Amino acid sequence: MNIQFPSGSGIQGFVYWLLSQIMGWGWVSYAFAIVFFTLFIKLILSPLDFANRFLTRRTQIRQQALASEVADLQRTYGNDPMAFARARQALFQKNGVGGLGSSLIALASVIITLVVFFQVMGALNNISNYNIRTQYQELQGVYEEYIEGKDAANLTEAQTAELTDLLNEKYQATKVNAGWIKNIWQPDSPMAKPIKSVDDYNNSQPKDFRLTTDEQKAEYNTIFNYIHTEKQNNGYFVLAIISAVTIFLSLKVNAIMAKRNAPQKPAEKKAEPIITYSLRDAKQQGAAEEKPIVDPAQMSKIMMWTMPLIYVYFATMQTSAFAIYMIASSLISTILSVGFAFLIDFILRRTKQPEIKKDFDATVINPHAKYFKGGRK
Repeated sequence: MNIQFPSGSGIQGFVYWLLSQIMGWGWVSYAFAIVFFTLFIKLILSPLDFANRFLTRRTQIRQQALASEVADLQRTYGNDPMAFARARQALFQKNGVGGLGSSLIALASVIITLVVFFQVMGALNNISNYNIRTQYQELQGVYEEYIEGKDAANLTEAQTAELTDLLNEKYQATKVNAGWIKNIWQPDSPMAKPIKSVDDYNNSQPKDFRLTTDEQKAEYNTIFNYIHTEKQNNGYFVLAIISAVTIFLSLKVNAIMAKRNAPQKPAEKKAEPIITYSLRDAKQQGAAEEKPIVDPAQMSKIMMWTMPLIYVYFATMQTSAFAIYMIASSLISTILSVGFAFLIDFILRRTKQPEIKKDFDATVINPHAKYFKGGRK
């Protein structure tokens, strides 16, 4: 498979290099090369992701162990939300429950993930545009070599048939498809054609490689008129649908794992839940109810339905190659999140720090049985 990679530096340069190394294996198609590439990227970023999840989980356990003390503070400072917040923060600090470290790691994880996402998107687009230009230049070379010394506007029937065969042969040798997708450099969409129009071609290319004169544009159209793809659709929204389903499942699994990681404390006297945005006692005393600035549960529901739409947008507007990357990224992230959750519980159960192990044992009751058969009793 004749895949060309542009030169570059930074993250995009690393993307070019890594994909070229995977393609160098010889037996890997470009679509599968993207899957392997995504796996490598996820593995590289996994230590930061694991650290974020581990610190968050440990903080949740320690906070849950202090639930009864927080409930006492709620009753004490029910009419004064600011005093309650200060007292709760002092309680957490006294017991070594600090959220700054985990917050910084979480912020770093989000920033790096977004940077990598958009850098990979840009790199895959650059690879697509570079290969589209390379393909046209090769077809242009075949065309100009054949018509040299001939009247291009008055070719005989035999010459037209011969030129058609030569151009289609070169096109088949330079095109990159993936299953039902006829051109991986274009979106998997019935609204996209395997070959770009001359205007779309110019919009995808750097200024120095655009076709600016009428003669150049006419030659482009003439060459691709010999390639009979004008009535073909490049795809059928399959990757868009799969990307929406995979990101929805990924968010759903994360929601389940978050619910699993918020156990109730096993005590005869049930502890009050930690309330961060509503004071029950204040409400009972007639005080104005404090509204949440951001409700995490509601935000999670919003993300679960908006993210699939965003992924559909990217999958239909970007190349099929990038849609494959998004699908692979969602699937790998889902597998890693489940694996990390069980690994973190395994580590915390066997931790050598007595206070963490005590908190874990005191707050976790049968964490697997609710979602999986055969869970611990």
